[in-house]
Amino acid sequence: MKNLVFIILFLGAISTSSFGEHLVGGELHYECLGNKKYVVTLIMYRDCNGPGSPFDETVKISMYRGFDNSMIDILLLEHPGIVDTLPFNQNIPCLVDTPNICISVAKYSDTFEFQIPLGGISLVHQRCCRPPNVINIQNVQDIGTTYFAFIPDSTVAPCNSSPSFNVVPPIALCSELYLNLDYSATDKDGDSLTYSFCRPYHGGSFQNAAPTPSPPPFEYVPWAVGFDDEHQITGLPILEVDTFSGILTGRPTNLGTYAFGVCVQEWRDGVFISENKRDFQLTTLYCEVDAAAAIDSSLEACIGFDISFFNLSTLGDSFHWDFGDSLTIHDTSSYLNPTYEYPDTGIYEITLIAYGEICNDTTAATYRVQHKIEPFFERPIADCLDRHNYTFKPEGFFRETTSARWEFENDTALINDGDFPTASKQYDTIGYHTVTLHYIDNVLGCKKEYTDSVYVIPNPTIDLLDPIQEQCAPFEWTFSATTTEAYKPTYSWYIDSVLISESTSSFVKIDSVGTYDITIRLITDSMCVDTVDLLYEQHIVVNDTPSAGLKMSNLWTDMYHPDFTVSDNSTNAIRWKFYLDDEYIARSLSYDFSLPDTGNYLVSQVAEHKSGCLDTAYQKIRVKPTYLFFAPNTFTPNSDGKNEIWSPSVFVFNKYAISIIDRWGHEVFKSDDPSIGWNGRKWNHGIACPNGTYTYMVNIKDDENEPRFYEGLINLLR
Repeated sequence: MKNLVFIILFLGAISTSSFGEHLVGGELHYECLGNKKYVVTLIMYRDCNGPGSPFDETVKISMYRGFDNSMIDILLLEHPGIVDTLPFNQNIPCLVDTPNICISVAKYSDTFEFQIPLGGISLVHQRCCRPPNVINIQNVQDIGTTYFAFIPDSTVAPCNSSPSFNVVPPIALCSELYLNLDYSATDKDGDSLTYSFCRPYHGGSFQNAAPTPSPPPFEYVPWAVGFDDEHQITGLPILEVDTFSGILTGRPTNLGTYAFGVCVQEWRDGVFISENKRDFQLTTLYCEVDAAAAIDSSLEACIGFDISFFNLSTLGDSFHWDFGDSLTIHDTSSYLNPTYEYPDTGIYEITLIAYGEICNDTTAATYRVQHKIEPFFERPIADCLDRHNYTFKPEGFFRETTSARWEFENDTALINDGDFPTASKQYDTIGYHTVTLHYIDNVLGCKKEYTDSVYVIPNPTIDLLDPIQEQCAPFEWTFSATTTEAYKPTYSWYIDSVLISESTSSFVKIDSVGTYDITIRLITDSMCVDTVDLLYEQHIVVNDTPSAGLKMSNLWTDMYHPDFTVSDNSTNAIRWKFYLDDEYIARSLSYDFSLPDTGNYLVSQVAEHKSGCLDTAYQKIRVKPTYLFFAPNTFTPNSDGKNEIWSPSVFVFNKYAISIIDRWGHEVFKSDDPSIGWNGRKWNHGIACPNGTYTYMVNIKDDENEPRFYEGLINLLR
């Protein structure tokens, strides 16, 4: 089964209501002929199959003074006598049912002579009514239309002509597919034009179908729930009007009839002049489609000659592109997303055919090919806060119709006055600052920007780790300094004017007693400053130091003789103190003491010079445990409960291993556990060993891991 999609119909749906329910849309514009003469034109669209009245024989155009909205006159436009009919005759093979629909077009136009007062003139026509099945307007059965045009006075735009739309939208297009409709306009004066969706105006009512038009401001149509000015038609993606081309794109999705408005604004030298609004409507019907062509026409105009095209078609088997280059026959492609390089600037009509299994679909898009604009500027070299201004020069790609604008964070932007501006900026704060260069094409309206940042360097400062000004010999200190200078500075360290180091830090050792000057000089070389000398001087006094020394009577002893004598062996000291494991014990020339237990101990002496400088000496001493070994020479394993087990006695050891051998050299017992002795049997569980003499061998490592070996005889008696 093939997919069912919608068809968009720019017409009013069949109406069953009474008088006046026939208006599909309209627009009002004017042309200045000079000498106070203007051609005023009102174009009306109606459903030629719908009920209600035909086109009015005479339409009223009210003229209001723009300054105070007071009425000036009423212009009468007579029926043109000729009504164009736009029947539905498009060749869309995928359409399920060809609808019996058409649009009638009446063009009311006449020439008038009038003076434009200060503040301009508003031209207004109002009428009722819209078809009743419009789904995006509340209470549509009593909602009319207003067609409005504004003529500015000579101080704004002398003898101005309003823009007028170029083509009538097609009667039918398939939905669930991407649209590409031309809503562009032409301005006789060559003013710049921009486009947007805009809300249609309300006008006449069912009770007063053709009122005398009222002055602005006008009442807008009330949107139904789910619709607003930017979402006038249900679609995914939403329907949008390109700001600079007037091309309407998007993909309608839901069935129904929608009223919508497209506005074109005219600008002269960047000043808004007036706006023209086309009020129209569309209806969606089912189509049975197997190919739908769509082109992404959202590219900026100012991208250069090499353009990449993006195919948004659905369900197509193959494609044919025609890039609209009349200078060659090779401007075609069958690629899905091709790229084409144009020979020159200009306006090119791009055509895409999507080939389906049953029917094909064709779409077109207009591309304005212009020289690329690409803003760029060289980042200025970082400078100091208190130095000269930063200078910014616009570069990149631009042409004679390009304007430039600078933006300095929150500062007021610098706008050019006809020439590309070179900007200067002086900053009040340090750090990074954002700069943006905007390029604007004054013809096409496309924009592009480039952003970079500059760095403002802080003024250098120096921070030092200060030493203690009075020290004892030898004086040892690591001098270090830090600075806020962004560029790497040079450090120079001096002792009594003698250079000792050129790094951020310097280790200093002074053995001799005296007074010394420590100096650091910081030299920066940046764009901030040429040379800055930051001098830091510190006076260091180095005092004489004693040499601590102590003499021990012995360095170790055993636990049975734990006595020591410590005596002074210092030089250049006036007093001293002795400590045992950081506990004060004496200050005499010699001191006798005993230790309570085995272990390692630390004896120290703190000697003091008359300058107050101190020195410390250390000595380790030890009280060793007493090592003991005893082995009996006889045992009697005869089960009488006495002397049944032979085992040596060992005290203070780390490792133990014993082996017992008989007279023939056979091992009968061994163990590494001193708690397990020999019971007189082979391996302690075999046959009983005979009476006789046996040899034991014991290997031991004492508490200091010194090896010890013992050997002896054992008499076994039963």
